[in-house]
Amino acid sequence: MKNMENLTMTYAVINLSENTKKALLIFFLIFVILFVLIGYISLAVQGVMKKQGTKADEMLANVTKAEYFDTEKKFRRFAIKKNIKVFFVEARIPFLILLGSWIAYLLFCLFFGKWGYNPLSKEEGFGTLFYQLNWPKEKFFGIKLVSGWPEVVAKPHFEAIAIFSYLFVPVNIFGIGWFLFCTQAYIARTIRSRVIARSIYRKKLAPTEPISLTNDSE
Repeated sequence: MKNMENLTMTYAVINLSENTKKALLIFFLIFVILFVLIGYISLAVQGVMKKQGTKADEMLANVTKAEYFDTEKKFRRFAIKKNIKVFFVEARIPFLILLGSWIAYLLFCLFFGKWGYNPLSKEEGFGTLFYQLNWPKEKFFGIKLVSGWPEVVAKPHFEAIAIFSYLFVPVNIFGIGWFLFCTQAYIARTIRSRVIARSIYRKKLAPTEPISLTNDSE
């Protein structure tokens, strides 16, 4: 009986259409690439968290050594204010970059009369720098998946009207990435400052030495 089931499954796999086999292969490759990318991103995040944790130690070293605050609440309040100040200093440049780029966007729309202009447009935006592909799709267990290599609809080309987007999009990607980095650094320092506060002010609930339950006089 088991042999019949195995033969049936093998026959079903062999009889899959070429498009379905291609879809499964492409799906597998996409899964592997995403898995690798997530792994590298995770390592990068851990590195930033560790580095910013060290920065939080340096940021709070003086007040910790001096025992300036007598309660955990006061210490954490100081750590929050200090962390916010550092965040504003670090994030002001990417914020100004993003603000300036969007002011330039509004001026561009006003000058050319293109309100609602899409900087990522494939016709007159940043999308003109990339291949435009038409991916064939086929249903696989009720889900539409890519079933083959794509057809090239348009090749990368230059559009005069898109010059603004060629600058606007990279500047925004750079500014957003920098701002997100600053935000993650802020979160890392916040977590580390809480750990420092707990290690300094919170005492153990259990005594360091066992309490004798017998009467010493006995």
